Amino acid sequence: MYNKIIGFILQIILFFLFALAGCTGFHQVSPQLKQNLGVYVPVADKSDQASFAPIFLVQKNHLPRNRIGSPAAEITESGEERVFINSEVPAIFVQQFPFSTENESYVNFVYRIHFKEVPGIHLTRGKNGGILIIITVKDSQQPVLVTTAHTCGCYLSFFPTSFLPKTAFPENWDINGQKVFGEHLPGILALTPFPLTDPTQRISLAIRGDTHRIMDIQFDSTQTLRTKYGVIDTPLRPMEDLQSIPLGDSTISFFEKDGSRTGYVKGSYKPFERLLMSWWSFDLRVGEDKAYWPKEKTGAIFYTSLKYWAREDSDMRNFPRFLKYWGWNL
Repeated sequence: MYNKIIGFILQIILFFLFALAGCTGFHQVSPQLKQNLGVYVPVADKSDQASFAPIFLVQKNHLPRNRIGSPAAEITESGEERVFINSEVPAIFVQQFPFSTENESYVNFVYRIHFKEVPGIHLTRGKNGGILIIITVKDSQQPVLVTTAHTCGCYLSFFPTSFLPKTAFPENWDINGQKVFGEHLPGILALTPFPLTDPTQRISLAIRGDTHRIMDIQFDSTQTLRTKYGVIDTPLRPMEDLQSIPLGDSTISFFEKDGSRTGYVKGSYKPFERLLMSWWSFDLRVGEDKAYWPKEKTGAIFYTSLKYWAREDSDMRNFPRFLKYWGWNL
């Protein structure tokens, strides 16, 4: 009887994991899905932040839950504050910060997007989730590494560029490709001298509908995309705007400011992840989205490993230590 119960629990876990994974790459999607792509192109200016800002190609963009939006707030009928993602107002939030390792000095350009919800039976079901894209640039203005993760710290992936010396790669890194929880992704991003010869070219990320997983990364020309799809020009907004969402005559933060959820995105509860993963990851808030600020500004650890003893070492807020933990020798 005991073995049957354990077997049933394992079947439920595998069901959710297979609902999450087992996906094909962006270039293998059907023409029907391509017809529903949303192509989000950052509004260009002459700043470095704009120069490195990526394009986002989102599947099933005809559904509001798969549109890049902006945090908004309202007072409900019961008089409570509610924070949600307005899928009609796209935005890419950006910040930058320098860091140094024993070898080099770099600048991280951090881009953040958010979606209304992950629906249905997906493991990551919940509201207000997002994705971080961090482009690490050398002093010479050469992008050497692209790091992506959901704003809960999960589904971490690395994309080294051809500017990164092989001595900086983790041991046994496969440049021919990598598998990240069911998604087949490139192992290296080949670059011509940067800035690119074609100024309309940008790093572009394909995002799977509903789960909002990164499913491909490549270069795309904004000019070419405009001829094939209805491009959505998307403003770049400072990350600090997430601290001041308009509400009536005042503003509120996208993140909790006190209590046990300090630093977490408001409303970003993940019922399935809590049920299936919290007991072995030793974190009741596993999978919940959070702020990506310096350590002194938030209480939420932005860990990227589910090993509870590796929370500090895998914390993205200390980027040099985070890189070293995952085997990168920048």
